[in-house]
Amino acid sequence: MRLRSFGNTGLQVTELGLGCARIGGVFQGDTLSFVRLLAVARDAGINFFDTADMYSQGESESLLGRAFSEQRSQVVIATKAGYCLPGRRKLAGRLKPILRPVIRTLGIRRDRLPDSARGVMAQDFSPAYLVKALEASLRRLRTDYVDLFQLHSPPMAVVERGEWEPALEDLKRAGKIRYYGIACDSLETGLAALRYPGVSSLQFTFSLLEQKAEQVLLPETRARGIAGIARETLGNGLLAKDATEIELARYCSSPEEEQLRTKQLAELRQRSGERGVALPGMALEFASRTNGVSVALVGARTPQQLTGLLDDFPA
Repeated sequence: MRLRSFGNTGLQVTELGLGCARIGGVFQGDTLSFVRLLAVARDAGINFFDTADMYSQGESESLLGRAFSEQRSQVVIATKAGYCLPGRRKLAGRLKPILRPVIRTLGIRRDRLPDSARGVMAQDFSPAYLVKALEASLRRLRTDYVDLFQLHSPPMAVVERGEWEPALEDLKRAGKIRYYGIACDSLETGLAALRYPGVSSLQFTFSLLEQKAEQVLLPETRARGIAGIARETLGNGLLAKDATEIELARYCSSPEEEQLRTKQLAELRQRSGERGVALPGMALEFASRTNGVSVALVGARTPQQLTGLLDDFPA
């Protein structure tokens, strides 16, 4: 696994990082499987782990703390804050030991739950909330600092107001965070974040299916020495699943988008066949080796899934 500079921070990160959104949760599997997944990632050479306080009601962070508390200096941990869990999700988090076997027995799927069962996700980027959220993350991660603390999908207006910046600078001076960045839902939000000199990284969607960041955002981040974190590098699974397994309409918001994705996937499968490289490996290669991307995140639910993806990744 190749190492790169993480922008101008001085951190050295692996070209692939593990996205930890799928680690934990009542729908995802058992705790021991998640711990093995983290061990497989580390044994494969991965040193960058991206999580958030909302992932699996905090369980993702807790499992990272369990796995890496004894080798903290050997890994780079990035977490995020800004979302507030609704009461239903907090209750589910406390009842996980009871809910897991029930859900497994009944075969309940997360994507089939009605929105009313999940609750409404609110956001809070006030300085007081961010400080409180970080303290809770540090407890779950079993550490006294995080390498990268990110605002989690802030609206453009929040980024432009900049009320969060003094608070994050204070946390940095206190040694509780080493660097801070923004996980963006739009390229425009990423460009707005570039106004703040303390921002060390931007996280954004980037894949063979979504390449706009290469023209819009990456030239600016490269010029400023800001690290780029590519997420959804496998197109939410479209670039990793067999064509027969994909219900494309579920991934698309309109018939036009479905038509575009059908064409893109057909062309990409043809290209991967001509190259003799599996499509998931080709997708990870593209995302991780585009100039300006410091680390490309790969998501996996099981050790076997991660091993398969890494086996496809061209050396």
